[in-house]
Amino acid sequence: MPRQSYFDRYPPFPKNEPIADLPRLSCAKLVAEDSEEVKLLFEISKACGFFLLDFSDIPDYDSLIKDVESAFELNRAWHDLGLEQKKQYVLSAGNVGYKPMGFFPDSAEGRDLTELTSLSRSHILGVTESTIPPFFNECDTTLKRLVERLHSVALMLLSRLDSYLDLPSGLLESFHTLSEPSDSVLRFVHNPPQDVPDKHTSLGGHTDNGSITILFNVIGGLQILPPGAKDDNGNWRLVQPVPGCAIINIGDSLTQWTGGVLRSNLHRVAYAPGQQSTCERYSFGYFLKPTATTSMRRLEVGDVIPKDVTGEDQQFNDLAYHDWHKRKTKALLQGRSDPHKATA
Repeated sequence: MPRQSYFDRYPPFPKNEPIADLPRLSCAKLVAEDSEEVKLLFEISKACGFFLLDFSDIPDYDSLIKDVESAFELNRAWHDLGLEQKKQYVLSAGNVGYKPMGFFPDSAEGRDLTELTSLSRSHILGVTESTIPPFFNECDTTLKRLVERLHSVALMLLSRLDSYLDLPSGLLESFHTLSEPSDSVLRFVHNPPQDVPDKHTSLGGHTDNGSITILFNVIGGLQILPPGAKDDNGNWRLVQPVPGCAIINIGDSLTQWTGGVLRSNLHRVAYAPGQQSTCERYSFGYFLKPTATTSMRRLEVGDVIPKDVTGEDQQFNDLAYHDWHKRKTKALLQGRSDPHKATA
């Protein structure tokens, strides 16, 4: 998402790497409800669930990109602090707080090499009592503005999907109100440089358990597994960050509500490619999740979402999102990517 000048601070993305061919959608066209762009959004969300969203054509682009670049600098400053200072912001059951490297298992290569800090949206906006470290106090206005902007973008995407899913207008949006407690987070991520002999996956394969993820990267490392491909290292494809664009992916809750019509795709964080692997890698994202009490029952409305004729989803009929979220967290800690296989 940052400007080209920000990308120029780092070695270029190498040209000989296997790259995921992600479509680029125009944010301005989607806001304007351009019929072809909305149709493409739906088709992509069904096929692979990952795409680039180009913000460069929106009216307030300069203001938004300034906040995004400020968030990158904030990420760097926070993760440059000593480990003991960061560990005081303890990771909670709701995945809010600081996670040091080595917290999650990676079934193939040992523990993860990802350091991340998740700030609760409810804390940032004052919906619930905040536990955010004082370090972030000086930039609370920027964080609030950024969360509100990214939230509005995510809701816009959900509203465009309503019609193609044959859902009542505004239904998906109604599951994500700003004024109610939510597990939604603004997440700052740091990966250290990796020496060639020791390179391995920084964060193992997983899907996101929310609804929409809006991710901002400058250095490569994010990989997706193409739909239908076997989970072998040779099949994973790098996502190349693009100036002015965010990386968007569909999360598990949309897959559950739509009975699998929309795809939450497997992805992971590998080592950065080429000379970029010598750099500290920083990224951040807004992870939109339903309000805590939202039901995970399949939306058996209209003619697009299939009915649950086998009854396999009955276990989720009385399950609220907050409990769904805890299942996924437990699955990750057990080294699994499927939240439904985690024991209650």
